[in-house]
Amino acid sequence: MFLSYCRNIALFIGIETNKTSHFERFLSGMTACLALVSVYYLSSLFLSLSDSLLVVASIGASAVLLFAIPHGALSQPWPFIVGHLISAFIGISFYQEFGTSFVTGAMAVGVSIISMHYLRCLHPPGGSTALSCVIGGSSIHAMGYEFLLYPLLINLLAMLVLAFILNNCFSWRRYPVSLNVSLNQEPHEQQSLEMEDLYHVLEQEDIFIDVSAEELMNIYNTARDKAKTRHKERVAKLSR
Repeated sequence: MFLSYCRNIALFIGIETNKTSHFERFLSGMTACLALVSVYYLSSLFLSLSDSLLVVASIGASAVLLFAIPHGALSQPWPFIVGHLISAFIGISFYQEFGTSFVTGAMAVGVSIISMHYLRCLHPPGGSTALSCVIGGSSIHAMGYEFLLYPLLINLLAMLVLAFILNNCFSWRRYPVSLNVSLNQEPHEQQSLEMEDLYHVLEQEDIFIDVSAEELMNIYNTARDKAKTRHKERVAKLSR
């Protein structure tokens, strides 16, 4: 009774069922650290120390998505690149039109979210980039729209290259997720599926994902195969 109550509380407050290995968790942190050090170095070539740190802070959340959730829908190249760039463009435009204020920053973030939705490039850290362009320091404001090319685009491309190289060094990671050939498998025949099968696949795949439709289907199909194998084993035992 008590354990059931605790599970219901955990479900209500959103504690995820994380089956990733210790190695995968360590790998996520170390690759993200390497990427952010690179971003800081590139930013420092164009901006002051404080503004470089602000840029790193806005892209830091992207490192979590690209290196801890590389198969997630929000982590893919289109939302990552375009989400940041369109948000930065909006942030710069709002600053030049209305100046620096909390309301201006909030408006820039709101418009960025709407724009990312319509451009199909929703990327949560983009909101931070829009806000940074409004409340950032003098070196960011002085660059104007040049900020979109350097350091922002340079940083994004560097992060993208690192995400491609580092994630694809490991067989259970593929970035972009379209490189995962198992997503293109033929539809499976009907078979019963138990929740435990899904948990097993999540642990076996060794990834923690912000699920795209394709990735979820891949997990479902693989779990369904496991259920089919278990069913055959049960039938074989009963026939003995």
